[in-house]
Amino acid sequence: MEENRASSIMGWFRQRFGKQRNDSDQVKPCPCSQTCSSGHSNTSSSVCSSSSSSSSPKSSISAKPSASDQPLPSVLSSPFRSSLRYDVFVCHNDADSDLAQSLASFLEAPSNGLRCYLQERDCPAGGAVSTELLQAVQDSHCWLLLFTPNFVKDDWCSYQMHQVLSEGPMSQRILPAVVNMPRSQLPLELRFLYTVDLNTNKEFGYTLVYKAVLQCEYFVSTQVLETLSVCRFRSHNALKNILCL
Repeated sequence: MEENRASSIMGWFRQRFGKQRNDSDQVKPCPCSQTCSSGHSNTSSSVCSSSSSSSSPKSSISAKPSASDQPLPSVLSSPFRSSLRYDVFVCHNDADSDLAQSLASFLEAPSNGLRCYLQERDCPAGGAVSTELLQAVQDSHCWLLLFTPNFVKDDWCSYQMHQVLSEGPMSQRILPAVVNMPRSQLPLELRFLYTVDLNTNKEFGYTLVYKAVLQCEYFVSTQVLETLSVCRFRSHNALKNILCL
């Protein structure tokens, strides 16, 4: 009787605690699975972070500055330049207006930053042509003479050329350029000047014109500074002599 009771009690304990242990074994996650899942998440996150970090430098690379963002030459920032309204007076025949406008567009591009005078564009309506021409010549640093067969045959172009020559002979401010004609057909008054040849490569010739304008403005500004320094020196000596009397 007692043995049957003891065996039944032991069976109850085995059934009771054995079931709890089985339940705990089923609920408790496997350490291996945790390690695998954590390793997988770390790996995926590291892969994502590495891929995003590797792609971020590509997006952070800034675009190269365009030609218009490049700084202009220092001579174009000098106070002397603002003393006159135009950098270049473009003298041409009416039949060559397209060529003159093409050259002016190149010189006035933001990357070059020059100010050009074109008669058909900048001459005010109702103004006297000869008066406006003389004013524009006097208000320009350089004078570009666009020689073509039409220019050579035109009396009005000849008049403009002589106005330019009267303003600045031998001043390095006159820039002859030839198109559709040889240099040998230039007027005798200008054959001693360096001439830009636009017959073969206009784009290269436009660049030469631009550089010549910059050199002209630098030369003239240097002359002005030297003249000012001489005037100051003379005034200083004159004042010194007056004080010594």
